[in-house]
Amino acid sequence: MPRRKGQSTQKQGQSAALPPCDGPKLHPFVNDKASLEFSRLLSDPTIDADSYVFEVSIGGNAYALKAFKYYDREEDELALDESEREFLSRSTDSYTPLNHLDHYFDPFYNECRAYGRLIEKNLNGQVAVRCHGYMMLSAEYEDTLENQFVMNGWNRLAEEYDEPPSKRQPLRAIVKDLVLEDTVWKPRVMLSHLKTMRKHGVFVMDIKPENYKGGMLVDFSIALTEPHVVFQLKPDFQIESYKNRDLGAFDEMMRDQKVKTTIRAFPVRNKDTIRKLRSSRKSEFPA
Repeated sequence: MPRRKGQSTQKQGQSAALPPCDGPKLHPFVNDKASLEFSRLLSDPTIDADSYVFEVSIGGNAYALKAFKYYDREEDELALDESEREFLSRSTDSYTPLNHLDHYFDPFYNECRAYGRLIEKNLNGQVAVRCHGYMMLSAEYEDTLENQFVMNGWNRLAEEYDEPPSKRQPLRAIVKDLVLEDTVWKPRVMLSHLKTMRKHGVFVMDIKPENYKGGMLVDFSIALTEPHVVFQLKPDFQIESYKNRDLGAFDEMMRDQKVKTTIRAFPVRNKDTIRKLRSSRKSEFPA
């Protein structure tokens, strides 16, 4: 469904590292001029997700391409209280965070920031599936993909459809290794990967079985990567809860998958800790 007028998205050039704010950034895919062919839709189109994942061929090589829907900032902006709104309204070098919530909450930028940090730390392909950069796809692909696959829209601004495809916002995508294997649960290795990311300021916030392929994380759509405005806005106890969420979710995932292991993110947990972690998982950002 198209978005309402006023929920705009900035146009970005293919050469710029993104997002255009403080913190880690992702560079464009180096082979973006090669031929691109869409083989199949890997994600479930019946789920109201923030993106579509395709198996593609680029220059004859197979990749996974995650193409993102457009971000509507209204819900996140409405969740801000008066003090948070005032804080985010302060400009620094002509940059006002409140006007650029997408840089911190847009799923596309969340993945750019997370992978940018992993690449900075030489962890790309080691603790999560390898990322090869982002691509901007011409809006002409929109009709092509919707004719080829069953899809439910891009959340594009309604007025953009009054323009020819050449004048619309491009589709934004991230290129990753294609991993089709189901996960073989290796708790010690997977927990080590998770702790390594946490050490470098990447908090996934969405640890669950479907976000793993071949034992590697494939999704950072709601990740919080330092520096992040959430860690400037929220009280210490809430920040601690956010940062511990991945660990609690990891233990819960191991239990739900009935993995026989003594490995735990929280070896000793009381009922109060469990209650707080489960409660924190239900909150939205900002909250």
